[in-house]
Amino acid sequence: MRRVLTGGALAAMIAAALYFRGWFLLLLILAASAAGLWEFYSLFWGRRRVASRICAIFLGWGMLYFTWINRPQDALVFLGAGFVLASLSFLFRWDVVEDDAFASSGIFMAGLSYVPFLLLPATYLSSMKLVFVIAAVAASDTAAYFVGTRFGRHKLWPRVSPNKSSEGAVGSLVGCMLVCTLLGCLFGVASWWSYLLLGIAINAFAQLGDLFESALKRSVNVKDSGSFLPGHGGMLDRADSVLFAMPMFAVVDQWFRFF
Repeated sequence: MRRVLTGGALAAMIAAALYFRGWFLLLLILAASAAGLWEFYSLFWGRRRVASRICAIFLGWGMLYFTWINRPQDALVFLGAGFVLASLSFLFRWDVVEDDAFASSGIFMAGLSYVPFLLLPATYLSSMKLVFVIAAVAASDTAAYFVGTRFGRHKLWPRVSPNKSSEGAVGSLVGCMLVCTLLGCLFGVASWWSYLLLGIAINAFAQLGDLFESALKRSVNVKDSGSFLPGHGGMLDRADSVLFAMPMFAVVDQWFRFF
């Protein structure tokens, strides 16, 4: 019940943000970025380096806000500023600290690249396109869960994610293709097979994002990235697939007209 209530509340917030857009959508994106960054750094730093986390959150917010007001060149400045700060941190700490200063600087930059940078398309894609991507990813996850639970016999990649099965991966692909084709035929302007191929691409990146986040958690021996969403784990546990699928869609959308 807790999982259902949390999922319903999250879906309602996303639907309202996509309907009203404006500052409502921007604030939701900024909140998701901050929560995702905090969880990412907690995986590797635990409760330490609060100042570094806050700095990364503000840098991420800068990237997202300036993309939102159609100044992507300034968004890249914030990403570059993060690299300069990480470089300075390494320069002044590499021989005076016990842990690996370069690894810490790399984690700082990895967080910026993983969460706010991959969230940038959410600030400029239309509501219809965002609904399409989110629905495709949701269909992928739902089909993977039910097919994997019912028919899962062969492990997909046990070293990365022990619970994922090859049957679930196939179910995820089929579910995503069906939803993408259906939504494309109802609301799109391209041929049906274009959305079928798009569904294959979205699913591939969605599953890649899911496996990547699973590998992150396995590397530090944790089950969930956080507890931000009761019954679902952390923000990254829910957004991992979208973070990979949405930029891919944004790139393809520049070359082909789907909506």
